[in-house]
Amino acid sequence: MSRSTPAPPVSGAWQDYRNRRRLLLCTALAGAAVFALCIFVARARHSVGPFYWGLAVLVGGIAWGTIPLADFPCPKCGEPFSQKGWIRNLATRTCLHCRHPKWSDPG
Repeated sequence: MSRSTPAPPVSGAWQDYRNRRRLLLCTALAGAAVFALCIFVARARHSVGPFYWGLAVLVGGIAWGTIPLADFPCPKCGEPFSQKGWIRNLATRTCLHCRHPKWSDPG
């Protein structure tokens, strides 16, 4: 049996980043659930209207969760961590402005 080591403490800024990621996940999952329900209703009523309403809720939920994550300020420079001009990269491992690595202390 292997022992797992406890995770290092996360600074306040990175805890905020985790909360924003959780918001994106929750809104995407909620949108997917509504979309699945709307597909069921659309098939039962032989109508495409509920399908488009569900699709709108899904896309809106993803957009609503993505915007706060994209606007997360870098703990070191204060600029948006994953956005520089028109470029947005939510999967970046370093700040697009100051190259500060993700999850490291701003010290």
